[in-house]
Amino acid sequence: MKQSLSNTNKPIHGLWQLLIQHQLVMGEAPEKTEITSPWFVKLLLAIAGWFAASFFLGFVALGLEFIFDEDLGPYIMGAVLVLVAYVLLLKIRNEFLEHLALALSFCGQILLVYGFIQHTNDDVSWLMATVLQLSLLFMMPNDIHRFCSAFIAGCCLMVTLALFHLPFIGGGVVLMVACWLLLNEFNLSKKPMFAGLSRHKRPIAYGLLLSQVLQSSLMAYQYHWYKDIGASVSQGFYTAPWMGNVLLAFVSLYVAQTILSRHPELSQKLRYWIFAVIVIISVLSFEAPGINVGILLLILGFSASNYLLMGVGITALLSFISAYYYFLHYTLFEKSITLIVMGLVLLGIRWFLLKSSWLNGAEASINNVVKESVSE
Repeated sequence: MKQSLSNTNKPIHGLWQLLIQHQLVMGEAPEKTEITSPWFVKLLLAIAGWFAASFFLGFVALGLEFIFDEDLGPYIMGAVLVLVAYVLLLKIRNEFLEHLALALSFCGQILLVYGFIQHTNDDVSWLMATVLQLSLLFMMPNDIHRFCSAFIAGCCLMVTLALFHLPFIGGGVVLMVACWLLLNEFNLSKKPMFAGLSRHKRPIAYGLLLSQVLQSSLMAYQYHWYKDIGASVSQGFYTAPWMGNVLLAFVSLYVAQTILSRHPELSQKLRYWIFAVIVIISVLSFEAPGINVGILLLILGFSASNYLLMGVGITALLSFISAYYYFLHYTLFEKSITLIVMGLVLLGIRWFLLKSSWLNGAEASINNVVKESVSE
């Protein structure tokens, strides 16, 4: 039995050595592979864990109701629940206890936020909630918890900036951090400072992207969430809506530059055309919020062969275009003409980019043939 296990680990060690040679991983190879349960077993255990946590917390709420009457009660109880969840997630590898710990952690966070609301004003409470989620983002040893903390932290950060009279900047900041994590997926492991972050970058990036997509959806469907939370939106230089659009345009240019730097065979002229197309799309998104976000998700997913991001990008893009089409104050005939023109323009851009890339590839191959013939 031991001999068979050692034989199954040989391909793993060979693959690990190959990854070390390419400087993609560091450290020793894992000794053994973990046997995971089927998805339906995980689902049943997750449901059981949440049911157990709900009954336990209901019992605690009924038996320790006096905690809410004390000033430090919510803080103490919330910190205890989060600490218990941390210990469970750190020491135990079991789906039932994992989801039990997640439920305990979320309830502890609710108690802590309840204490923030009771003892501070709205601005400070949202800021403290953001700091709490960012702390749990790096502290909790669980990817599901990291995803939820990143999503909540992104939402809380955007609300906090809105309450501090910067309502249109948070989305660009959150999107920039998420794109940086995804584009430096393999470079972070080479830096000791970000070695711990590199192992859990995807759930963090996904959570931040989801918060930005949610914010873009609320804007695209004309739901001005920043007014509903009581944030005053002044039309100053740094608080005007165009500032958020400009930040998203810079993020788009950063993503394009990072991806193009990995393809040195492309000509400079083609690079200028790609940047020009990105600027045009960003300008068009000033009046159609969210379209550039959907295109960015699609580009990120395509560049990394990430089908999840591609699916989310396609869904978001269709949703944002549908929202823009629905809220246009034109007749159906004028809307149809607009869609036809947009489709023709996009097909023209695609044809031009494909033709340019084919010409560049053909020119490069001809030059290589000429150089080989001259050298011979």
